[in-house]
Order: sequence, then C-alpha cells, then structure tokens
Amino acid sequence: MYNEKRLENSLQALKKGKMNHFDIVYEETYRMIYYTIYQIIKDKARSEDIMQDVFMKMLEKIDSYQQNTSPRAWLVTIARNMALNEFNKQKREVLVDVESIDLIQDESMNKDTPLIDLAMKTLNEEEFLIVMLCVGENKTRREVAEITNLSISGVTWKLDQALTKLRKKVKEDEYV
Repeated sequence: MYNEKRLENSLQALKKGKMNHFDIVYEETYRMIYYTIYQIIKDKARSEDIMQDVFMKMLEKIDSYQQNTSPRAWLVTIARNMALNEFNKQKREVLVDVESIDLIQDESMNKDTPLIDLAMKTLNEEEFLIVMLCVGENKTRREVAEITNLSISGVTWKLDQALTKLRKKVKEDEYV
C-alpha cells in the first residue's frame, strides 16, 4: 500500500546511514521506477538493469534529497534521466552484426507484456506513467497526483484520455 510518510522516513534514515531502510524504499518504488524506464528504453532486461542502477545512484545522491519534497518524484527524475542517458547512448551505437539484428527482431515478436507494449506504443510518457500507476500499481488518483505533481482532476482527465486512446487502439488493431 502507498505510504508517502513511510517512504520519506526511510529516505531520511538512509541519509543517516541506516541501510536497513533500503528495502522499504525499494519495495515502495521499484514498479514505478521500472515503468518509467521501460517506457523510454522499451527493453525488459535493460530496463531492469537500469532500475538497479537507479537505486545505486539514489544511494550515492541521498544527501541531495530534500526533506518534505516528493520522494517518488525525486526517484522518477533519477530514473528518467538515467533512462534517457542510456537511450541516447543506444542511439549512437551502430549494430553491425546481421545475426544480432535478426535476434533482436525475433525477441520483439515474443514479448510477454502485450498490454504494457500497447500502452507504450499508444500513449505519451505522462499518460503511460499515469496508467501504469493507476491500473498497474492500483494507486489512487490522489497518490498519482502527488507523484506526478498534477492535480487530482488533471490525473483523472489524463487517465480517462489515455484509457480512451487504448480502447480505440484495441478496436483498431482487433486485439479483442
């Protein structure tokens, strides 16, 4: 269950070197961090690797976290920045091996996350995060509003728009 105060207290404890609070921070945020990264990277394994790096970076930068700000927004910012850095690095890399290109295409045909993939292809970054938090994480609109720095009505409107887009896409692609 969502507990912003518990997360805040755990980050403050980590600042004091109490590493036993790391598990609380991880359990409260890992899905949100993963969804943020996956939306940018579009690769499960690399997203999981980057997610682990995000938590290492969080420990490195824990002193920069300011008390009574949004801990989830702080972590999402770290995740987004690291994912964008990795994405830009990937864009600069050139695949030369034809067999590896075939392997990448084969892997993309066997994805086991069709709903997440459909949402990622159909929605913008903000809509994707809102849907993943509201639907995937079962968070309330109030919780999502705090994480995304939107109003509750803004989250409700964007969620409705995103779900309408997904329904339309499902009908178009005949995913029924």
